[in-house]
Amino acid sequence: MLIDLSVVIITFGSLIAAFVNAAFATGGVYILLASGSAVFPMTIAVPLLPLLAFASLVARVFFFWKHVYWHIVLAVFIGSSVGVFLGVNIFIMIPEALLSLIIGCLLIVLIWAGSFKLPVSSSKIFIFVGMVHSLVATVFGVGAFLQPAILRTELVKLQITGTLAACMLSMDIFKIVGFSSLGFNYIQFLPHIIGATLAGFFGTWAGKRATKKISEILFRKVFKWLVTLIALRLVFKGIFGFI
Repeated sequence: MLIDLSVVIITFGSLIAAFVNAAFATGGVYILLASGSAVFPMTIAVPLLPLLAFASLVARVFFFWKHVYWHIVLAVFIGSSVGVFLGVNIFIMIPEALLSLIIGCLLIVLIWAGSFKLPVSSSKIFIFVGMVHSLVATVFGVGAFLQPAILRTELVKLQITGTLAACMLSMDIFKIVGFSSLGFNYIQFLPHIIGATLAGFFGTWAGKRATKKISEILFRKVFKWLVTLIALRLVFKGIFGFI
């Protein structure tokens, strides 16, 4: 029996993405998006992302449960309910190139400007962050506002990893419901979802073991540069979109 190459690519991408996310808290979604868009058009890859990432997120919440800061998760959950609804139901009037440029510049400011901190107890800030992040992520597959906001708090490495996973899980639940309500059929991609699920659990387990060997300083540096590379990609995408 021939092996579906798309299932192999998705499974391998999910394994690497889960490992990166567990070890460094972020970056895996871009690997998932790259593997998904390599075998599917974006109209399929973007709605499929939440279920491809689901097992990895559940595993991270399980492994890092005692480190999750639930006040932030609840605030992001509330914001996501609005952001995802807007993302799946409205047409974004602003050109994609301009949106990419604005988001990229905002990310660079958030990650590099000064040493200001966001209070972890401020629900209003993270409700807004969750709304904007989930809206952009629903439309384009990735959001990237939440990661630098979390890094600006006083949370430490394991708290960042667990809290981010719980926040992203709540967003993905809304996205799965939202895309399903628009008629997206997840059943036809069941082999890809099963492969991603198995790979997600194993990759997260391996990443959790690796994170014990990563210092707080190295973790923050890698986290910061991953977000910076994401921001620069968006900036260049925006600039070339106008050319």
